[in-house]
Formats: sequence, C-alpha cells, structure tokens
Amino acid sequence: MIRITSLILLLLMTSLSVAQDAGDADLEAAFDLKIKAEKTGDLEEVVKLCKAAIKKGLDTEGEAEAKTLAASALYELADQLRIRIQRQSDPTFFRNRAIKQLKEAVEFDPKLGEAWLLIAKLNLIRGGNLDDARSAIDQAIELMDELPQKQSEAYLLRSVLNQRDDREKSLEDLDKSIEINEGNVGALRARCTIKILQGEVDEGLADSDKIIELNEGKIDAILAQADSLARLAGTKTAAAFQLKSENEDSDGDEDTDGGEEESDSGFPAQSEEELEADSKKIRMYLVGVYDKAIELAPEREELRLRKSDIQRSLDLNDEALATIDELIEMDEESAAALLRKAQFLLTDEANDEKTIKVLDRALKIDPNNVATRNLRMRFFMARQKFSKAIKEGEKILERNPNNLDTMDLLALLYSLDEQPKKAIEIYSGLLARMPMSFLDQLPPRRRPVFLVQKIGTLRSRGDAYLSTGEHKNAIKDYEEAMDIGDKIEEMQASIDNPGFEYTRDDGVLNNLAWVLSTSTFDDLRDGKRAVELATMACEVSDYKKPHILSTLASSYAEAGDFDKAIEWIEKGLEVNAAREITEVVTEEEIKQQKESLEKELAFYRDKKPWRENQAEEDAKKKAEEARKDSDDDDSDTEDDDDEDKDE
Repeated sequence: MIRITSLILLLLMTSLSVAQDAGDADLEAAFDLKIKAEKTGDLEEVVKLCKAAIKKGLDTEGEAEAKTLAASALYELADQLRIRIQRQSDPTFFRNRAIKQLKEAVEFDPKLGEAWLLIAKLNLIRGGNLDDARSAIDQAIELMDELPQKQSEAYLLRSVLNQRDDREKSLEDLDKSIEINEGNVGALRARCTIKILQGEVDEGLADSDKIIELNEGKIDAILAQADSLARLAGTKTAAAFQLKSENEDSDGDEDTDGGEEESDSGFPAQSEEELEADSKKIRMYLVGVYDKAIELAPEREELRLRKSDIQRSLDLNDEALATIDELIEMDEESAAALLRKAQFLLTDEANDEKTIKVLDRALKIDPNNVATRNLRMRFFMARQKFSKAIKEGEKILERNPNNLDTMDLLALLYSLDEQPKKAIEIYSGLLARMPMSFLDQLPPRRRPVFLVQKIGTLRSRGDAYLSTGEHKNAIKDYEEAMDIGDKIEEMQASIDNPGFEYTRDDGVLNNLAWVLSTSTFDDLRDGKRAVELATMACEVSDYKKPHILSTLASSYAEAGDFDKAIEWIEKGLEVNAAREITEVVTEEEIKQQKESLEKELAFYRDKKPWRENQAEEDAKKKAEEARKDSDDDDSDTEDDDDEDKDE
C-alpha cells in the first residue's frame, strides 16, 4: 500500500514537473525572442509564446513574468501602429487595432502606466473617444509616480482635455506637469498661451523665458516660440480691432468695452486698450527674442527681416530701418532687404528719390523678381504715375501671364490712365476664367467667395463701359452682378455655417441706379427702378455716402419727383460737409464733391433731370484742352512777333 501511494505521488510530481517545464520553455523562448526582436512579427510571436506558457502552466512568479512580458510586447506593437497613424488621412483602422492591443496589455499588466498613457493619446486623435482618453489619463497619472517625465506628459494631456470645460483645473494640471518636470516645454508653452490669453502677459512671458532657456542654442526651437508669440500678439490685435468696430457700430449706445466677465472664447473680457497694450508688450518682447536668434545665426537674413517687421509694427521706424541697413551692409545683394527698405521709405513722399534708387538697385540685382516689379507698380500707382505703373504690370505679366491679381490691378490702372478699352479687354479675359460652371468644382463654403469676386470684376468692367459710353453693356454687367448677388443669398441660406455674411455691393446698386437715371440714351432710362436700386444702395451704406445720396436724388429727378430730388441732394451736401479728412478722404475730394452736388441741385431746382455720358464728357474735355493748348501756342507766337518788332 505504501509503495502504491508513493508511486502515485511520484507520478503526480512528474506530471506537474513536465507541465511546468513546458511553460518555462515557452517563456524562455519568449524572453530570447523579445531581446532579438527586429520586426512586428517577432513581437506578435512573443505574445503568442507568453500566452502558450501561461496556458501550459507556470508558477506564480513565472506567470507574472509572462504577463509583464506580453504586456510589454503588446505596448511596443501599439506604439509602432501609433507611428503609422501619423501618416494616415483616416486614423480609424490603425487606432482601433492599437487600442485593442493596449487593452489586452493592461489586462495582462494593469499597472503598465505607459500603456494607459498611449490609450489616452490615441483617443485624443481625431475621432477618438474622449471619455476613454480621460479615464486612461487618470490611470496613467496614478501609476507613474516613478516615471516623472511620463507623468508630467499625462498631466499635460489632461490639461488639454480640461481646457474647454474647466480652465482652472486645466491650469492646475499644467502647474503640476511643470512642477514634476520643469523641462516639459509643451506644458510651458500651453501655460504661456493660456496666461497671455487671460491677460496675464508678464506671467506668460516668464514661461516663454524658460522655454527659450531650455532651448538655448537651438535656433529653430527659439523661432518656433517666436512664431507662437507673434500669433498671440496678432490675436490680441484682431480682438482689439473687432471690439473697436463693435463699439463704433453701437454708436455709444451700449457699453461693450469689457462689460462682460468673460469673452465668447471663455477667457476674461478685456477692453480695447488692454488688448492693444498686451499686443504691444508681446511685440516688444519679440524684438529681444530675435536679437537672441541673430546672435546664434547672424547670417540668416530672415531674422533681421522679422525683427524689422516687429519694430515697424511698434512704430519704431528708425530702428526698423537701421535693422534693414545692417542687413544690407552684410549683404549688398539682398533683394529682400532692399525691398523692405523701399517699403519703409515709400510711405513718405519726401523719400521718393531714395525709394526709386533702392527699387532700381533691387531690380538690377534681379530684373525678373516679381515682388520688386509689384512694389514698383504700386509705388507709381500711389504717386499717380499710371503709365509707369502700367509698364511694371505688363512686365510682370510677361513673366507670369496667369497672375490674376496683377491682371486685375493692371485693368484698374488702365482705367485710371483713361484707357478704359484696354481695361475692358483685361476684365473680359478675367471673366472668361470665371465661368459659373466652376462652382461645381468648389466646396459649398467657397462658392459664395468665388461669386463675390466675380461680382467685383463685373462691376469694374461695367464702370469701364460707362467710361466708353457703352451704357447698354454697363447695365448688362451690373444686372448680372445683381443676379449673382441673389444666388449668393440663396446659397448662404442653405449652408449652416456660411463663413461670412454677404452684404449687397452698394457700388453695383449705385452705379446701376445712376446709369438708369442719368443715361443720355432715352431707351435705357428707368426712373422707377433707379429709385428702388438707389434706395437699397443708401440702406446698405447707412445713408453715409454723399455720392450715393446724389444717385438717389437723380433717380427721383428722372421719376419726375423734383422735391424729393432736392431733399436728397441737400442731404448729400450735409453728409459731405460732415466728412472728416483722412488719408482716404482728402480736402480736395470733399471740395469737388460739394461742387458736383451743387451743380445737380441747380438742375433739380430748375425742374431738370441730370444727364451724364462720361465718354461725351471726356471728349469735350479733351477738345477744350486741345483748343486751350492751341490758343496758348498762338499767344506764344504773337509774343514772339512782338519781341521781333521791338528788336
């Protein structure tokens, strides 16, 4: 009996030993393969061996080792998929596969904090599950006390998740992230951004100092921080401009200047003055950042160009010009620096001679530089030297016949240079490139933008037709522009978020009403419709443009209501007299407008409608100028004869 019992125990022990040996062999093979793993298939085989070892049987310690090894291999597999996801337009397939591997990994090893962190990261990619991300981040933070850099990263991710719903909690997480790892640049940059947007600019710039310190000697990292700050300064400036516009629109009826505790973005509301002060402080700081960058890479010309732009935005014009001169001194052949210098100089007509010399020098360096030609064209245009501006535009089109912006500007220049037929030719070419069938190739939100551009071109060609006396063609272009405006309104009504609110072009409305009320061609005039269109133009322009009020008056005159015509022309005189002189509205323009309105008023008091044909007026003007020149020549001849007699 004793022998039988001993044999049974021996057999049982042998059986257990065989099972344990089988599991150990698979586990040992898994360890060896993990060390040598070079490809994805090797890691997948490691997981299979670990599972086989556990199934065949291991002691407690061996099973724990197998689970840890399997979890590690699964984590590496998922991390490889994460890298592949970054190259995919649609991350869904690889993300789902990676998350499945990671969930299996944390089943094997629930304390694998890095796997929880990666689950969170994958769910934060577009289309992921934010609730799963939040839960995984919480697990990662709890499990990674011994991995401070990873734990700091987890706090940063949770801050991103909390930013919209709980900014205070988000900042707490950022503070914790930086406390754990002072070198977490991502957390510092995030806190810098939030602090600046909250109006705590000094604290935000202190974080920026730390970022730059951590990236000492790394020029591209420093420039990335400069770009981030420049965007924030731009955001502040844009917000100030929007607030100013809103305040002007309210006409002082409401206190919109910091009247709310928070702005629409969730950040504390700031006044226009506070926003502008913040923007200025950031830009002043940026000058110093670019100084550091220039010390690191003095040969990189874009650093001084950027610095000069910032200085100019701060109205430090002398300093900005000095920065550009430094660059020119370093590289006399820098066309970019010469162009920037010309941009600084041309704002003051007293510098015109210097400006031309600089532009000529830039052109000599690179005769085919479109930017140089473009600046020369705009310079001559600003100085009303239209024939010279036209030559520059033609040079640009020689090099780039498809430069639509230049074509559009060149057409305007021809109009200003009293060459409307050439302007019409260019506008017709532009419109040929803008068929309505092109709409089908555009996304819904881009279609209204395209149509607005087409309206502008039609209006410009219509204006040119008025200059040539082709009133019928002008009306046709204005009518088409009106029809397109109707189409835009229909489109925007069918789009949830159209991107911008379309407003009727008061120029199209006004000019169509003007030609319908003042044309010298009897069959084209229509006083009733002109009144309707001119009224719409006045409404769109808030009755603040004297020339549009003049059109309303001429429309009533054509309709036979001279009392209304007088009423509106007098209103036009009143509005014109109240206009402030600016860079756009000159004293001479106000004077000329007054004279024109008074001439029209005299007609309406005499019960006469106004008639206008620009082509006929121009022809008369040229004939008068020719006659005057002829008289002057005759006078000069007579003077010469008198001198001969005296001799």
